[in-house]
Amino acid sequence: MFGFVGGVPRRVGHLFSRFRWCFTEPQYDNFRRTMLGLIVAGKREHDVKSVNEMFIERKDQSSLNRFITDPKWSLEEVVREGRSMLLEEEETILNNESVEYKIIDDTVCRKYSSQTEMVCYNHSSTMGTVLSHDYVTSLYVNGDLSVPEGLKLYGSEKRCREKGVEFKTKVQLACEIIDEHAPRSRSTILLWDSWYMCSDVVARCRVHGYRWIGETKSNRIIIYEGKKYHLKELVDLLRAEGRFSDVVVDGEIYQAVKVDAFIPSLGSVSTVINVKAGTKDVHLLCTDLTECSAEDIVRHALKRHRIEDFHKGVKFMGLGEYSFRESEAALIRDCAKTCVRG
Repeated sequence: MFGFVGGVPRRVGHLFSRFRWCFTEPQYDNFRRTMLGLIVAGKREHDVKSVNEMFIERKDQSSLNRFITDPKWSLEEVVREGRSMLLEEEETILNNESVEYKIIDDTVCRKYSSQTEMVCYNHSSTMGTVLSHDYVTSLYVNGDLSVPEGLKLYGSEKRCREKGVEFKTKVQLACEIIDEHAPRSRSTILLWDSWYMCSDVVARCRVHGYRWIGETKSNRIIIYEGKKYHLKELVDLLRAEGRFSDVVVDGEIYQAVKVDAFIPSLGSVSTVINVKAGTKDVHLLCTDLTECSAEDIVRHALKRHRIEDFHKGVKFMGLGEYSFRESEAALIRDCAKTCVRG
């Protein structure tokens, strides 16, 4: 392959200069080459060899390998600086928005070698159960701004034991992400799917004073007007009573109903059932936003699609496409990739 990148363009180099303090001079040169290589590569190969071959003046490939696989620099510092840079550019938006969203979800990146560290069989809604890396991620949303704010690699108990590290469930990793959040608006709303709809995640939100909306499963036990129901039974009851009404959110019509109820593991909550008109796409929501209308809760909950769109975007750019065996190298490379996408 013939190299075509002669150097770092001035404007891109100015952006990279924000990170100079995180590295020594040789590390900083490797950082700039790696980041520019990831940007230019697009949907093509994303290993160290292909990145190095893009440059007319190539470096010793072992130097770039060590930069990723044996880092002597802090990933946390680099991610924090990148997030600060993005947020500074949108300071006006942040000052004008009274509500911010923190969206939590996980995404599966398929792997083909059982020798890759921390790889295990994970379930994907699109691929089924596959050998993969599973990342617990979060997306910060404030107005039109979306910034990745968390990327934690999940490993099974077996893989963690082999590596000699503490095993943490995906729920525990999600709780860590919540603890690490730094609010920038008057109100923070956490959004998640049914996997994270549990007492531990809700408890972390309450500790920090964050509000929350989560999807919940139809077999969850709920107490409504003194009677115990499975949530699916409550949906059927409310439909039979004609309790659903049309609400319009962002130009779309939804049939929705909100009721106050009690869930043993969560306490007093509001439950909102919404169905997009003309479909059978039923969403069962649980929230502590008891003072809000069904329309407002549906409007907040629809923000969750932003993280699904974000995952599609970063996978298009190569999230998960790496040849490293070491789990830390995979995490470093994909943190860089999500920052490029952000």
